[in-house]
Amino acid sequence: MNKPVTILIKGAQRVRTPGMLTAEEEGALIDAWQKHGDRHARDRLILAFAPLAVSIAKRLKRSTGEIDPDLLQQAQIGLMKAADRFDPDRGFRFSTYAVWWIRAEVQDYVRANISVVRRPNSAQSRAAAAQIAAFEAEMGSDSNLTGADADKQLAAALGVDAKRAAVLREQVRGSDSSLNVPVGGGDGADRMALLIDPESLGEPIALQNLKIAGLRNILVDVLNTLPDRERDIIFETQVTDPPATLEGLGKRYGISNERVRQLRVRGLARLHAALRQRDLGFESFF
Repeated sequence: MNKPVTILIKGAQRVRTPGMLTAEEEGALIDAWQKHGDRHARDRLILAFAPLAVSIAKRLKRSTGEIDPDLLQQAQIGLMKAADRFDPDRGFRFSTYAVWWIRAEVQDYVRANISVVRRPNSAQSRAAAAQIAAFEAEMGSDSNLTGADADKQLAAALGVDAKRAAVLREQVRGSDSSLNVPVGGGDGADRMALLIDPESLGEPIALQNLKIAGLRNILVDVLNTLPDRERDIIFETQVTDPPATLEGLGKRYGISNERVRQLRVRGLARLHAALRQRDLGFESFF
C-alpha cells in the first residue's frame, strides 16, 4: 500500500507522492511522534500515506462526481488517528492499520450526511447500514432481480419484514429533496404547500378557549365595579335572552322607563371607560 502513486489535484497536473517508507522508517517516525511529540515526523508519515487516504475516499464516496473536500478531510483525520494509535511492535505495517481508521472515518461521514435529518448512530444501525450498502452493490450486478425480490432478500438478511426492509433500503440509498420543488414539475404547487394542515392556519382551539376565559374574567371584574342597579340593568338588557324591557325593569325598581334608559347609558359608559383602561373595547367580546 505504501508505494508511489499518482493522484489528481484539481487545477494541476498529475504529481507523484514522496518515495515509499521502509518498515524501519515507519517505526522511527511513529516513535518520534508518539514518544517525543515530533510534529514534523507525524506530518512526514501522513504525507507519505495521503494517497492511501485519497484512494479509500474515492472508493467509498456515494456520488460519481468530484470528491467532497470534507470527505477527504475525514480520510486525513482517520490517517492521523492511526498515527496516534499505531503500535509497530505488533509486527504489522502502518498501511494495514491505517486502512481501518480511514475507512471508519469516511464511512461515518458518509452515513452522517445521507440526510439533513440526524440518523441513529448505534453499532447496530451502523452494521445494518453497511449490510444494506453491500446488498445494494450486489443488486446492481443482478439485472434480473426486481425491487420486490430485493426487499424480500434484504428482509430475510436483516430479520425484519419486507415493508421495513424497503424503508431501511430507501434511507440508505435515498437523498434529500427540496420542499420548494413543484409537485409534478412545471408550475405546480410546492411540496411544502401540501404539508400544511388547513386547520392549523387558524388560531388553535386551546388558545381560543384560553383567550375567551381571560376576557370573561375581565368582564366580570369590570361589571363588579359598577353600582348594583346599573350592573343589573346592563345584564338584563344586554346578556339575558330574551332581553328585559325598559317597562318591565321600571316596574321592578319603581322608576320610569326613561330613568331605566338613563341608568343603562351611564352604566355602559362606565363599563366602556373601565375596559379602555385595560386596552380593551366592546369589540373584544364579539
